[in-house]
Amino acid sequence: MRIKDKKRFIIACGGLAAILIAIIVVFTVRLYHSGNNAQVADKTASAKTTTTQEATTENNSPTTTAETGNDAGDKISSTSTDSITALVNKNHSISASYVPNDLVTLDLPSTRDTQLRSDAAEALVKLFNAASSAGLDLYCCSGYRSYETQSELYDWNVSTYGAEQADLVSARPGMSEHQLGLAMDVTSASVGFDLLESFGTTAEGQFLKNNAYKYGFIIRYPQDKTNITGYAYEPWHIRYLGVDVATDIYNSGKTMEEYYGVN
Repeated sequence: MRIKDKKRFIIACGGLAAILIAIIVVFTVRLYHSGNNAQVADKTASAKTTTTQEATTENNSPTTTAETGNDAGDKISSTSTDSITALVNKNHSISASYVPNDLVTLDLPSTRDTQLRSDAAEALVKLFNAASSAGLDLYCCSGYRSYETQSELYDWNVSTYGAEQADLVSARPGMSEHQLGLAMDVTSASVGFDLLESFGTTAEGQFLKNNAYKYGFIIRYPQDKTNITGYAYEPWHIRYLGVDVATDIYNSGKTMEEYYGVN
């Protein structure tokens, strides 16, 4: 091969090599960027999935409102004092400063002026009217009590009966359903307008036991349940829960504690 041809050959080979190298470099760069973009896409998709899962978890988290169900978490709203199904007992207390914001004074036969929350008050009127239609006269005795009033009442019971007996018949301050504005002590002329166990055997007491649930109330401290409720039998003490829950509890034969599955 002539020298002139050799030079042309070498130049051509060098050009081809340069072109080949350029192609390899471009391919490598594109491959590199493609890999990075895939990683970014994967990370973005993963982040979106995580965010979606967190949002779903938040939206599906259990609420504290209680109405129906067999699990305690489905029924009880123990963290919300304003709930009509809130549980207050010796193990679940409420703040000394709590006062319901919808208290109304009752326009019903009463041994003293007393109040309840509006929903409970409306239901109690219907219950009293039903009793009246059956020829029975019920009287309100004690509804809403402030923390301070409950404290005075408890102290009186302790000084009168001693601490052990007082704890059976009177709630310590902060542990009374009366502070919720959802409980009413009911009496009648047949027991001298007093609060006596014998009220449970009267026509008025039997009517209350058998019909209160129809209007959203239960006998809160039934007979032979002291080991569960912590209190002696009180046939006069009714608690408003709304018709659905009250009916469930009445039909189950359980106390609130048993129904909720808590102490």
